Amino acid sequence: MKSDLPRLMQERDLDALVVIGPDGLGAANTAFTYFTGGAHVTNGTIVVKRDGSAYLVYAPMERDEAAKTGLGLISASNYKMPEIIQQFKGDRLAARVEYTRRLFNDLGVSGRVGFYGADSVGSTFSFLAALSRADAMRVEVVTEYENDVISQARKTKDAQEVAQIRQACKLTEGVIGETQDYLRRHRVADDTLLKQDGAPLTIADVKSFIRREEAAAGLDDAGCIFAIGRDAGVPHSSGTPTDPIRLGQTIVFDIFPRLIGGYYADITRAWCLGHASDDVLAAYELVMKVHDDVAVAFDTQRFTYEFQDMACDIFEAHGHRTIRQDLSVTNGYVHSLGHGFGLDIHEAPGMGMKGMRADDRLLPGTVITNEPGLYYPDKGWGIRVEDDYWCDPAGQFECLTCFDRSLIVPM
Repeated sequence: MKSDLPRLMQERDLDALVVIGPDGLGAANTAFTYFTGGAHVTNGTIVVKRDGSAYLVYAPMERDEAAKTGLGLISASNYKMPEIIQQFKGDRLAARVEYTRRLFNDLGVSGRVGFYGADSVGSTFSFLAALSRADAMRVEVVTEYENDVISQARKTKDAQEVAQIRQACKLTEGVIGETQDYLRRHRVADDTLLKQDGAPLTIADVKSFIRREEAAAGLDDAGCIFAIGRDAGVPHSSGTPTDPIRLGQTIVFDIFPRLIGGYYADITRAWCLGHASDDVLAAYELVMKVHDDVAVAFDTQRFTYEFQDMACDIFEAHGHRTIRQDLSVTNGYVHSLGHGFGLDIHEAPGMGMKGMRADDRLLPGTVITNEPGLYYPDKGWGIRVEDDYWCDPAGQFECLTCFDRSLIVPM
């Protein structure tokens, strides 16, 4: 949570944080969005000091949006960048270093300063290297390879963040329901859903409908997985656009939109329209056993890899290969159990194999997915069911998603 930043900065001996926000990156720069919220600020610089004070250096044309952030405001025009560029004879890199020196001087920033945000690798490396070499700077440039201080703060969500995720989940479940109703409205001939003109309903048709429903609900489309048959057996296959929608085949519908400028939902349902084969029914029951057993076991004491081990134990006991046995496995249980999410669709903590990442626990404030699955592409099917869970301040886990988990959709 943001309220943890002063403590985290103290622990890591950071005197200030700088988050860069170059134009054009938008939703990709979630470290910047973390501080600006839903305000439409396309570029600028955020400076956070160890005492908790935070400032946004903004372009004057965005002054109204900048005011919505609640941050301390500094107009970039104060520093007269054209004059600095002229002073350095057109050397824009040197001018940017001088601009930063003046900003830090005005804010009293010195010591160990961490840099965050998104930009191109070349320009960022060049700027930070030049900043480190500048004799006039009174700072030590700090970068963190992983588990950086902002990502660490974002592992847990405050009440306002959880409220936004809850809303995103509610709206997304509305889209799932509309999609299910849309499928059921179609006429069926020879086990194939047909459009009004008699042509088969395809994956592309369904995805177009989903995008329209997301927009109508006020959700920002981030793409989705709507895959049928063999494609449902490849976890991140988004689906072949020309595939017809047929009865009895497994459909994996993984939808992950976000509130405009804000937080994601991440929900998956597995469907068979009309009927399902015995092996698919058995696989679905086992996936739901893993899903429910793990959800009951969630606590704040165990390491997250222990929940992945629990899933592998159950699947292996029923004769399915798992990623724990073989990282290259493509039939059986082939991925991790879940992941955190928020402003990014994949955030810490993860629930993968032991040793793949630093050991984590599901702390109060964590929002995480629970998404076991079984995949047999050569047999033409795959099953995954994903719900979102929040660990409340008391350490109790609440499921934020409640849409019907039934496999068979009556037609």
